[in-house]
Amino acid sequence: MAKRLAIPLLASILLTLSACNSDKEKIVKDEDVTNPSLEEQKAETEAPPPDEERITETAGLGDTRENFNEEYGEPEGDEEIANYQEDFLIVTFENHRAVNMELHFGSNPDGPKSQEEMMAFIEKVIPKDAKEVERTTNDLNSNQQIIQYKSETLKNTISEESFRGDKPGTFLVILEEGEGVAPLATVSLGIEQNK
Repeated sequence: MAKRLAIPLLASILLTLSACNSDKEKIVKDEDVTNPSLEEQKAETEAPPPDEERITETAGLGDTRENFNEEYGEPEGDEEIANYQEDFLIVTFENHRAVNMELHFGSNPDGPKSQEEMMAFIEKVIPKDAKEVERTTNDLNSNQQIIQYKSETLKNTISEESFRGDKPGTFLVILEEGEGVAPLATVSLGIEQNK
């Protein structure tokens, strides 16, 4: 008799627990909707910068989301991180401006292949007045070349807080390529935080 009571009781406990689990997932999804990120809040409450001329040849570091959408089409993603051209270009925005970019050259079959072609592409997405400060190879990863730049236009366009304590106007390009490595470039504000 006890076995007969135990089976239905066990089944009802399992059903109750599985129902609680789905409620938990629903709560997490609802929290995502009801607690937007800081960038999503800013996008809703702050007007984007006035329609300004790009600071790069094509939409790039320091340019607005609108510049990117005009150049590359509508992105996937959200107000903070946008994916353009099927994840070839992943851009992080802060205060409506691009502060970090990943260029996945290996995922773009029509994209640049040689280091010279990649650098030519990168030069179009960094500020027009960028001056190279230093070029080194990463001590821990010989496939990474690190190029430090400075730009007065970037200094005057991006808020000082976005540089996270680094000197305003500074930025890095990290180019990674080599045997068995999908070519990748990262362009981001500051120089210390990215080393």
